[in-house]
Amino acid sequence: MEVDCQCEFGYELQLVIPYAYYLYKNNLLNKTTSSFFTKELYYFSKNHQEKYNKRRDVNPNVPNKSPHLKELNYEKYIPPPYKNIYKNNYFLYNKPLLIIHNKFNKEWKKPPINFIDKNTLIEIFKFCSNKYTIVYIRPKSNNIIMDNSDIYNLDETDILSLYNVIDGNELYEKYKEEYNINNFNHFQLLIHSNCNHFISVQGGNSVLASYFEGTNIIFAKSGSELKCDSYNGHYKKYSNCNVLHANNYTDFVNLIKSKF
Repeated sequence: MEVDCQCEFGYELQLVIPYAYYLYKNNLLNKTTSSFFTKELYYFSKNHQEKYNKRRDVNPNVPNKSPHLKELNYEKYIPPPYKNIYKNNYFLYNKPLLIIHNKFNKEWKKPPINFIDKNTLIEIFKFCSNKYTIVYIRPKSNNIIMDNSDIYNLDETDILSLYNVIDGNELYEKYKEEYNINNFNHFQLLIHSNCNHFISVQGGNSVLASYFEGTNIIFAKSGSELKCDSYNGHYKKYSNCNVLHANNYTDFVNLIKSKF
C-alpha cells in the first residue's frame, strides 16, 4: 500500500504517519510520499519520496480524516517511537533540557492568536533558566515547508541572550554539518529525543512535542483542540506524554511553575 500526504504538519504527525507506521509494522507499506524535509519522519519507509514544496489545508486520505475529536480510531494506528530511534549523544547539557516552541503567524486567515508574547516569554525564562538549559524554537521560514500561514516578526531574539536561552535556528546552523543533520525536522527529532520537558503552543509544534514522552505544557487560546478536548485525548497517546494546557497567560505560567 502507498501513503501520499500533502496536508499540514500537525495533521501528518497525528493522522498520516501513525497509519504509515502501522502498515510498515504489518508488512503492508510499499511507498510513502510527502513534503520536502520529511525523510527522517518516515525513517521506517524503504521507499519515501519528498515531492511537495508546499503544504495544503486538506484532510489526508487515511482512516482518520480529522484530528478534531477527543479520541481517534486506533485500529490501524501506531505512532513511531521517535524518542528511541533518535536518542543521541549530540545535544547533551549539564542541566536538564527544556524545549520551548513558539509561533507568530497568520491563523485561520486572521492575525496571530496562539503565541507566547514577549512578556510571558521573559517570565518563563526568568523562572526556568537556572534549572534548565533552554532551547527556544520558532523556525525560520526557510527551515520548514510553508502552508497558507504567513510568518510575522515577534522581535523576541534580543531577550534570548539575556537569559542564556539557545536559539534553535542558530543551534541547527551551528551543528548541521558536524552532526550530519539533513534538515530542520531531522534536527528537531534529534534534540527532542534528549528532552523530557516541553512548552509549546497550539498547532503542529504541540503535536511534535507530544511525541517524546515527558511533559508538554501547551498554550492554546483558540482552536478545535479545545472544543473537542483532544489535549486530554489522543495527544496523550502519541508517546504517553503528560499533556497539559492553558488558554490564558496567567494559568499557563502558573502551570509551568507548578510542573517545572
